[in-house]
Amino acid sequence: MDAGHGSGGGRLAGSGGRALVGAQLRRVLAVGIVVPLAVGAAIALVGACWAYATGAEPATMAMIAFTQAYPLTVGVCAVAVLAGDPLVEVQAALPVEFRCVQTLRAGLLLAAGMAGALLMFAPLEALGLVYRDIGWAGALTPVGGAALMVLAAYVAVAVAGSSRSASLAVVAIWLFFALVWDPNMPMLALQRGLPLAVLLAAGAGVWRALGSPEYAWRKLGGAR
Repeated sequence: MDAGHGSGGGRLAGSGGRALVGAQLRRVLAVGIVVPLAVGAAIALVGACWAYATGAEPATMAMIAFTQAYPLTVGVCAVAVLAGDPLVEVQAALPVEFRCVQTLRAGLLLAAGMAGALLMFAPLEALGLVYRDIGWAGALTPVGGAALMVLAAYVAVAVAGSSRSASLAVVAIWLFFALVWDPNMPMLALQRGLPLAVLLAAGAGVWRALGSPEYAWRKLGGAR
């Protein structure tokens, strides 16, 4: 991999950038992409079978629990990808490269998590199995929930220092949203917009921290 110097932005040019994206896509494919898409499709299939067996109303109530489990899956997969591979830390000694790899992986996880949420929501909406249905705008809830969990994992992995601590932090954040925030914040713009703004700000701070030489040396030392 060739890292850009001078500006400190870690820009990769041409074939080097494409090679980096391809390499990270292969590394995150099984856990970070296949699992969220498969879980989203499986939840939609369970909803369709449940409605066929028991009717729409019981299936709708059952889907409340199933759909809440999806963002947790995304968050756990994100932690596994961002914290579970020591090669992330030892690919190169330059901190800009570590930051580039970590942020690229988060971007791939974000795209997969949001795609899986749409794959889950679209059939449930078409079958009328969405609780408190507000139409297709309701897709913002699962899609935004997946984005929240990826951002939470990105921040938690950088701050917590271990995959176990990061996993516990992500589970605690998921519990807060599932049990406290979402049920008591019906306004969709605030339900997803406010926490996304907070986590984006935290993610920007983490992005800056990932570029510091001190952080890079700590991660390199921990990986050995």
